Amino acid sequence: MALSLRLNSLRLLFLTSLVAIFAVNATQVMQRPAIYKDAPHKYALGNPEPQVIHKRSGAKVQAAYFTNWGIYGANFQPTNITPSDLTHILYAFADVSPDTGTISLTDSYADEQKHFPGDSWSEPGNNLYGCLKQVSRLTCYDPNISDLPIKLYLLKLANRNLKVTLSIGGWTYSQSGHFSFVTDDTKRATFVSSALQLVEDYGFDGIDIDFEYPSSTAQGQGFASLLTSLRAGFTSYAQSKGDTVPYLITAAVPAGSANYAFLPVSQMDAALSYWNLMAYDYAGSWLTFADNQANLYGGARTNVSTDQAVKFYTSNGATAGKINVGIPLYGRAFEATSGIGQPYNGIGPGTIQAGIYSYSVLPLAGAQVFENLTDVTSYSYDSAKEELVSYDDPHIVQLKAQYVTSKGLAGTMFWDLSTDKTGSDSLVQTAAKVYGNLDQTQNHISYPNSKWDNIRSNMGTSSTSSAPPSGPTGSPSGQCSGVPAWSSTVSSYSSSEEYWLNENLQAIFTGGQTAVYNGDLWTAKWWTQGDTPGGSAGVWTDNGSC
Repeated sequence: MALSLRLNSLRLLFLTSLVAIFAVNATQVMQRPAIYKDAPHKYALGNPEPQVIHKRSGAKVQAAYFTNWGIYGANFQPTNITPSDLTHILYAFADVSPDTGTISLTDSYADEQKHFPGDSWSEPGNNLYGCLKQVSRLTCYDPNISDLPIKLYLLKLANRNLKVTLSIGGWTYSQSGHFSFVTDDTKRATFVSSALQLVEDYGFDGIDIDFEYPSSTAQGQGFASLLTSLRAGFTSYAQSKGDTVPYLITAAVPAGSANYAFLPVSQMDAALSYWNLMAYDYAGSWLTFADNQANLYGGARTNVSTDQAVKFYTSNGATAGKINVGIPLYGRAFEATSGIGQPYNGIGPGTIQAGIYSYSVLPLAGAQVFENLTDVTSYSYDSAKEELVSYDDPHIVQLKAQYVTSKGLAGTMFWDLSTDKTGSDSLVQTAAKVYGNLDQTQNHISYPNSKWDNIRSNMGTSSTSSAPPSGPTGSPSGQCSGVPAWSSTVSSYSSSEEYWLNENLQAIFTGGQTAVYNGDLWTAKWWTQGDTPGGSAGVWTDNGSC
């Protein structure tokens, strides 16, 4: 009880110290796929193929949304994610109160409670379960040892380019004035405080805001002010923890002119890490004719294209290297039509909702795929049924990824992971292969003030991330007294997490930590794994003989 009160007091002091900063700094609708409402909790666990994370070096972003309702109807579990093709996972969606600005999770069972293989009902402590635990430590497998589960929270230490952010809003949670709070200074400050609390409690690397859409100059300015305050909050938060890598702030933004009209782009750009351009839903049931829903160029009939949107943002102050081009992992259908630009009658049943098919089932049986390489778009058409489905095929995604590279953009964003295919037909994998090298910005692994015991202790592996592993030291004296010897491997693990150590898991040292090696005292300059003191990597400082 005393420990719990002390931790709560520390957390309160930690957040209260930041709130003052926030207060000082506070100053045509297109539908997206709806969520599965009130989905039952009866769906079986997935049985995915084992996935292995391969460390890469490079610059391109591969961000994708993971939806908490996807574990139900789509039966897409966190363990189905292929992390080797991704740099960012956006966990969707949290809601926000228009009355207070407080952020809240939307499905306690999916987010916090569901037990996955390896989770124990008898584990002591106040622990986080559900998708948020799994997204923090996806169950993967070591290729050298059969049936050896290794938690991703540990592999995040070796694959430091995988970041996880909480996405707030979305189409459903942007309606009925949910974001009206942005015009109120006090409510914006509450939002920032709430965001920092959620990041610390759940181990996120930042926040994604999907506000669809500011409908006035006041709302647009309020949104920009919110981002500015959030950046100030994250900066102070990182400094208080000694983090050198900035926390992420991203925004999902529209490609249609009617929806971006009130965005103060230049002001937003200063606060944002990335712009996630929703480069889809250009056509659908609101039109009187069938058309392309994600064309890169063209768009004469709809007056919207991805290239046109990119030019708008960059010409109004957005940094090109911050823009992620959205790729739809679904298609929009039109029935009783003779083709693109022609009238239609009905949109069909779909698999996600009426008129919307998962990419995983496309093209539909009997349909032929067509590509327009001028506009860079594709669709399938069944002449017998007169059914057209606009979606991106792998070749079109290749061309879009090449466009991203040629324009110096950040990378790609995908909506959403539950509807992709696997293997060589995966659109996420297709883009990753075009880039070859992915962003290596490190994630965050220290959340000492989390309300959850297992997040606070790094899933029971705090010894691997906050203290050097022990080893044979002999009897060091002088400046080396009490300092453990450097070791290339982790020496302990958490039995509560059912983790079996293997010889390939190398020890982690963070900047400022010390170790004894070959009779000298060494200090790590920054985060390092498996680099021998005195080695060519140059990550250790030799402080002299013990």
